[in-house]
Formats: sequence, C-alpha cells, structure tokens
Amino acid sequence: MRLPHLDRDYLPAVGLGITQIIGYGTLMYAYAVLLPEMAKDLGLTLSEVFAVLSLGLFFGGLASPVAGKLVDRFGGRWVMTLGSVVAGLALMGLSQAEGRAGLFAMILLAEGAGMFVLYNVAFASVARLDLGVPPQRLISVITLFGGVASTIFWPLTLALFDRFGWQVTWVILGLGALTICPPIHFFALRGPERNAAAPKPANTPDWPELTGRPRKQAMLWMVISFVFSGYLMGAVMTLWVTNVQDQGHTAAIAALAGAVIGPFKTVGRFFEMLVSRNMYPLNTYAISLGLMLSGFLALLTFGFTLPGLLLAAAFYGMGDGIKTIAGGTLPLALFGAKGYGARLGWISFVQMGINASAPFAFAWATQTYGGWWSFAVMAMCLCCAVATYRLIPDPRKSRQRPSGPAPA
Repeated sequence: MRLPHLDRDYLPAVGLGITQIIGYGTLMYAYAVLLPEMAKDLGLTLSEVFAVLSLGLFFGGLASPVAGKLVDRFGGRWVMTLGSVVAGLALMGLSQAEGRAGLFAMILLAEGAGMFVLYNVAFASVARLDLGVPPQRLISVITLFGGVASTIFWPLTLALFDRFGWQVTWVILGLGALTICPPIHFFALRGPERNAAAPKPANTPDWPELTGRPRKQAMLWMVISFVFSGYLMGAVMTLWVTNVQDQGHTAAIAALAGAVIGPFKTVGRFFEMLVSRNMYPLNTYAISLGLMLSGFLALLTFGFTLPGLLLAAAFYGMGDGIKTIAGGTLPLALFGAKGYGARLGWISFVQMGINASAPFAFAWATQTYGGWWSFAVMAMCLCCAVATYRLIPDPRKSRQRPSGPAPA
C-alpha cells in the first residue's frame, strides 16, 4: 500500500509529532529516571516522591478541560505556544525544588502546562485546521512520532544525569523544550481554521454522528472503557521490571523487554496509519484492545521464557500505540468536531483522576500476591474494557434503522 506523500497538509502533524516526543519525554518519562535520584537529595522516600508525582498529575489534570475549551474557542496556535513556554520554564524550575512542597509546586505547574501541549490538545488543534487531510489521518501521524519518546528520553535523561546530576539535567531538558517547542507550535498551527459546523471535506469518511439517547450511552460506555484500558498504563511503566523479575527474570532482561514496548508502539501506529483510511475508529479501538489483551495472555502463559516475554511486550506495545490513536479518533467519529477539544479535555480529566491511583493499587497487588497476579489483574482490567466497549452504540447501525424512538 502506498504511503501518503508528505505535502504541506501533513506538515502541522509532523511538527506536532516532534513536539510530542519532547513533551512526553520531558513531562512524563524523565521522572522515572530523575525522581528516585531527587528523593535521595531531598530527604524523601521513593514512595513519597511518586506520591507527589501522582498528586501533581491529578491536580494538573484539572487544567485539561480548560485547555480543550480554549482550543475550541481560539484554536491551538496560541494555546500550545504559550503552554510550551510555561512547561519549559516549569521543567527548569524543577532544578530548584526543595522538599515536598517545592517539588509538588513545580510538578503541578509542569503537568498543568502539559495539559496544554500533549496529545489531546494536539489532536483538537489539528482537527480545527482547514487542510485537505482528514483529522483522523493527522492524528495517526502525530502519534506515530510520540511512540519513540521513551526510547529516546530514558537513555538520554540517564546519560545527562550521569554526567551533570539531576539539577543540571532538568535545566537542559527545560531549555531544550523551551527552544524547540514554542516555535514549532507557533508556525505549524498557523493558517485558516475549519468551522466545526461547516460541511466535511470531500475526502473525509461519511461517518454519522450519534444523537439523542445513544449519544449519552456512547459517552458513558466509551469513557468507562477508556478508564479500564488506560488504568494499567501507569502501572506497567512503574512495575514492569519488578513484576517481570517476579516471574524469574533478571532486572536486565526485564529492562530489555520493557525497551521493546516503545518501538512497537510506533510499529502499531504505523500499521494503523496504513490501514486507517476507511477503518472506523470503533474497529481501531477493538484491534488495540485485542492486541493488548493478547500481550498479557502471552505474559501470563509464557512470560517465564524470554521469547514469551518479548512477544508479550511487542503485542502490548502495538496495542497501546493504536489505542492512543483511537483515544483521539473515536470521540471525533461518534460525536463530531463541534466541542471536540473540550470533550477530549473532560475525558482526559476523568481518566487522569481515576488512573492516578493505579501505581499504588498494582504495587499493593504485587507486594501482597506477587507479580504474576498483578499482571493478571491488569488483564482483567482489559477484559472489562472489552466488555464495556461492546456496549458503545455504533452510529452506522443507528443510521440504517427507521426513524422513531431510540431503542432501549
């Protein structure tokens, strides 16, 4: 299948893809390397610094609906440009953090600013641009870049720390984000914007929007499914090595298998981009859940062997990568472009509010029952995500029914 040629209509998505690598690398993945080292110098325990991070993520998520509404009203150019400036300054401010209060304040500022520059705002921003490419296609391109953030920034952050220490590392990361991201946001998102109420472009799939009672049902079950499928993500990032070691592997082997997840996120997104031109997002989401669940089943069944462990990491990575795309395209397909930014903001707020507890919940499961059972509970969460996904109404089927009262 022929890849789309890179014309000017794809440039905004490419630019935002680059900023997502930097955004997730500095605002998410750098913590895994630097927080444990900061804890030693700040006189905090490991659990305390990650509790501070969870609180910062939770309260920072309060900004997500605000960011979405601002994009709906003003477009993403200034929202993302100013957000990336604040995020860069906050990252530099982490170099001066002292004690719990200072650390919490800087993380809160950084994660609050992150809600103005990461995936959901990027998705809403490109959806508003008047381009000759369907928004679903641009969302796929953006996520194609973001999958390598951990692959780049985990070793990069570790190398900077080993050479300069955590304080200088935060300054370097902040300066890098401040230098690169604001100009890209400012120039990539310029140009005319599409009116959400205007007719869809000719090359956009003719997907009907839900109305009435099915619309409310779809929002409820979609959000619940997103919560279940996303609840284990933070736990996988923080407990992967510990749980894999509990299955008989060394820390080095566990880290090697974990490193497979990031590249296979990109593989999954690349596959989705190839086949997504006419694929309905409900089907995309189903594929992502199937791959993630297959990964955990392989992990629970054959994870005590190295091939089984690598296969599990590859399946999970591909599914998680595709799920990120579905998180942006499914709400757009079901509910339309009007209010899209605010809708993503509220969905993100609900997910972050609930998912902040995941690392603690699964850590307790690991300590109490062992790593295998912790992985088993994660698989159960995915089973719940599949069950609630099946309750989401399909507007294509609703359109074929005769007019009349909405079905129960």
